[in-house]
Amino acid sequence: MKLIDSNKLPKLSRNDFFKIPNLVRSSNIPNSEKIFVVSHDLDIPVPFHKHDFYEFVFITNGIAISNINNKDIYLLPDSLLLMNLHSAHSLKVKDPKAQVINICIKPEIFAGGVFAEFLQQDNYLCNFLCDKGNNSYLYFSPTSLSRYLPIINGILSEYVTNNYHYNYAMLGLLLIFFDQLSHENYYSYTGIDSLSLNVISAIKDNVQTITVQQLAQNFGYSTAYLSRYIKKHTALTIKEIIMQEKMKQAKKYLSETNYSVEEISRLVGYKSVSYFFKTFEKQNNVTPDQFRKTVK
Repeated sequence: MKLIDSNKLPKLSRNDFFKIPNLVRSSNIPNSEKIFVVSHDLDIPVPFHKHDFYEFVFITNGIAISNINNKDIYLLPDSLLLMNLHSAHSLKVKDPKAQVINICIKPEIFAGGVFAEFLQQDNYLCNFLCDKGNNSYLYFSPTSLSRYLPIINGILSEYVTNNYHYNYAMLGLLLIFFDQLSHENYYSYTGIDSLSLNVISAIKDNVQTITVQQLAQNFGYSTAYLSRYIKKHTALTIKEIIMQEKMKQAKKYLSETNYSVEEISRLVGYKSVSYFFKTFEKQNNVTPDQFRKTVK
């Protein structure tokens, strides 16, 4: 599943980025709305700015670079950057085709009722939203985010069908999203930097044969150091990233070719067809044959 087409959402024009540093005052953003959604292309840089709302930054196409505290964070397609009230950042052009969707939530949402009760919980997400721990952003990888896409698309769809205003359905979905996200185990306070991006790219290019040991040797680090580093920046182990890339490529073969399951197993680097079958079913809750039937 992919995020909703960003072209259906209100667009920020290029000029809006350069009016004043606080984007919440842009003429294109509804100041009276407690929740609003905007999108924009990333074919030009977005200057350093702050805002007085919580911001979900989704990347729908290409790769974007968010500079936070003078560090470049690489945002992959279908990844999420969550920024709290003390965040400040700029966006750099990495891929001119990159598109950004922002779900913006004003703090008044948490002033009372069930949202205020939610914020009283002691977990990583509520602590982050309350600015406990001096972390200005949370990063969620595409793998982490994939299970929440139906909820996110529901929020965006409600916004579009309600003539670009929030409604009770959006509030309900947002509360579900917050609640489920608060139980997420795979998140990072650092995000993907250039080394992490290069490691991920190497995995994608050599998924059939790549190992943790080969990656460590290629990048000049010990396996223990590189493993800890990637875990810190992506919230996933290298083995998990390799396995998930194998699954991604297997789905592509199942969707776009008539290759047999045995052939696909070999193409993505599994020596045992039965092990590939079990791994695919465990990760996707369907067998390879069942998945192929749903997409063809």
